[in-house]
Amino acid sequence: MAEDIKKKIGIQRKRSFLARDFQDFRADLLEHARSHFSDKIQDFSEASMGGLFLDMAAYVGDNMSFYLDHQFRELNPETAVESKNIESMIRNAGLKISGNSPASAMVEIYIEVEKTVSNTGEVIPMHSYLPIIKENSIFKSKSGISFYLSEDIDFSIKDDNGSYDAEVTPILNNSGTIESFVFMKKASCVSGNIATENFDIGNNFVPYRTITLSNSHVSTILSVIDADGNEYFEVESLSQDTVFRKNQLSNGTSSIDVVPAPYRFISKVDITTRSTIIQFGSGDQTDEVNISDPSQMSIPLYGKKSFSSFSLDPNKLLSNKSLGISPTNTTISVVYRYGGGSSHNVPNDTITEVATVDWVFPPNIPYESARSIRNSISVNNPSDASGGAMAPTLFELKNFVTSARTMQNRIVTKEDLLARIYTLPTEFGVVYRANTVPNPDNALSSLLYIVSRDKEGKLTTCSDSLKRNLSTYLNEFRLIGDAMDILDGKIINFQIKLVCKFHPSVNKFELISKIISEVKNLFLQENVNLGKEINATEIIATVANIPGVQSVEKPIISNIIGEHDSFVYSSSRKNMNIIEKNSIYSPEPYEIFELKYPNRDIIVNVV
Repeated sequence: MAEDIKKKIGIQRKRSFLARDFQDFRADLLEHARSHFSDKIQDFSEASMGGLFLDMAAYVGDNMSFYLDHQFRELNPETAVESKNIESMIRNAGLKISGNSPASAMVEIYIEVEKTVSNTGEVIPMHSYLPIIKENSIFKSKSGISFYLSEDIDFSIKDDNGSYDAEVTPILNNSGTIESFVFMKKASCVSGNIATENFDIGNNFVPYRTITLSNSHVSTILSVIDADGNEYFEVESLSQDTVFRKNQLSNGTSSIDVVPAPYRFISKVDITTRSTIIQFGSGDQTDEVNISDPSQMSIPLYGKKSFSSFSLDPNKLLSNKSLGISPTNTTISVVYRYGGGSSHNVPNDTITEVATVDWVFPPNIPYESARSIRNSISVNNPSDASGGAMAPTLFELKNFVTSARTMQNRIVTKEDLLARIYTLPTEFGVVYRANTVPNPDNALSSLLYIVSRDKEGKLTTCSDSLKRNLSTYLNEFRLIGDAMDILDGKIINFQIKLVCKFHPSVNKFELISKIISEVKNLFLQENVNLGKEINATEIIATVANIPGVQSVEKPIISNIIGEHDSFVYSSSRKNMNIIEKNSIYSPEPYEIFELKYPNRDIIVNVV
């Protein structure tokens, strides 16, 4: 039988480690001292030497307990209070600390262009005079806020049918003859100010070199170029060696390309001053980029006949001496936009001043004609500018740490895919609705259905250029084994017929207008989606709850196609009676219902 060594040690003393504050620690120590050291010290009053020892030991325990609890609280973003710890959590979670946010606004830009006569005798605009207004042209609000044009505006662009992309209005004289034409195009603007700073870089090589911009609250770094013409691209991390680049095509659309970025930088914002720090890579321009020797990956195979599973870092095969290039012996020119805040959210009809416009006219245009177009320009914002906000505080950013930690930079789930689709920059096209389903012919691929909107806000199929841009964009985030076919969603236009009985005392026409308005709200475009059904019971309940309606029959919902009285509908056919079950009309996952012309397609009959 094994010998109990505890009996040889002596009397075992039971100790509690649950004491949390000074008084608890002192009480436990006093009980311990009286039980085991009563023959040595008998006076434990506060003025005695024994009381001093108890107080000192309890004080040490209380402090250790406090700081231990404090350190555990600092590990949790919800309970952390120290600024440095919170800032570290925010940066480690991948959240961007930013300054004041600029406001954005949609503006309408008007110019007047001379007329000419076509070969057929038709009075048309002088196409060869139509200019381009360049990006970063400046418009101002009545309160003095500057708004910069965020894209080039080309008034000469036509669609596939030969119609101008701009809204064209003829100007008539008193006799009804066309004198000229007014072109209007909508464009997005961003508030703030643009600054350019130059930084002289010395001959000594400094890895991870940093420069600090003098203006705080920088919202966008527009360009970073050195004296040799090398362009530095902003990336999320210095290990990212490719970026997306926008190319303007001759037909007015933009394409997206993936380009290598050996010259790159990251930007950081100081939480206290809100100044922006630009950090470059670690490599010298003379470094050679080589693929590493696979034997350097420390695979545990040497001298063994068997081995267990192990973790493999594929980035080691691609490692090299640099994480981007650090500039040396050059001058860095940085162009950036700064400023913002809630005061930039100006009301509608206030961005009316044309400050600075960068024009590009076609060659050989007469000087007087160009001057006339310049003098005719006007601008207005039909809706309020929005998005301007003060810089988020440290404790406001803390609330996003938990959710940011679960984010990923890969398309794994359906939600990841849809989120990436909807974040495609608008200059490459806009996907309004998307849905994905498994490919029945290939278990390793999916079918991605998308729809867009035309300039009138109606649903339409996506252009080929948008599909190409989307394919290029998604390819950088998909898993290597994933494959997707991008297809057009099927737009199903429909019509609703209602038969109602009204109270005799109501105004029939006002109540019909009210019914159309309420049913229209059920089918607003922001509420539709691919694969979303139509619930006839919801229509009945909506109409029946309108005061003055005594009863309503089950609505008749039918598909409408082709052209009717100059109203053009989708050519997609659908037998609505076949797909109806329990008053619910269920489409296929690649189909989307659209009530295209609500005022015409909601028909109310009164009995």
